[in-house]
Amino acid sequence: MIEREIVRELRLKLREYFPDLQSHLDKNIITKNDWKFFGIIQFNLIKCFTVTPEKAIRESKIQINKIVKFYEKETRIRKLSLKSKIFIDENNIKQDKLQKKFKYYYSHLEYWKMRKESKEMYFHYEIYLFLYYKWMNNYELDEENTYKLLIDLMGFCDYYATRYFDIDRLSLERNILMSEMKISNHILIIIEDNNSNMNNNQFLGEAKAHLN
Repeated sequence: MIEREIVRELRLKLREYFPDLQSHLDKNIITKNDWKFFGIIQFNLIKCFTVTPEKAIRESKIQINKIVKFYEKETRIRKLSLKSKIFIDENNIKQDKLQKKFKYYYSHLEYWKMRKESKEMYFHYEIYLFLYYKWMNNYELDEENTYKLLIDLMGFCDYYATRYFDIDRLSLERNILMSEMKISNHILIIIEDNNSNMNNNQFLGEAKAHLN
């Protein structure tokens, strides 16, 4: 199916699996901006499931390298700053706050270095699947239907690995993903630096709300 057809079929499945979704939109429980954000997540999942494995791996390597370099820089800056009492005093910085920031960036650096060394490089899939689950969680939407919708989407996209996925596998992978993934707005900006949506503060605001 072409992209437009995939979106149409996906909307039909959304209504089938989540009949209360429209009332949430009508009552503004799900805002227009949040619904647009979910649309961007869906669009990117479609891209993930329609790209060839070779291209997915190639693009993932490029993006993970960018992310590792970003966190290396941020970690190095804070490490040097912690060693300089003059810098801390002159800029009126609280050392414990700076230490906390350093630990934050260092933990993210270690995670992405580990992902860089992994043989499983389907990076886009992980990021947008994480956001998909986060969005569904925030509105307490049925977990089983969340998996069913995802499997349907794989099928609509003719995803080559669809036959290997079922609810049990997705549930297991979800638990690992949600407990281990290190993601922030910085990552979203880096991986989508050519996407005009990412220049939209509104989109980043929605992403931040779901990541917290």
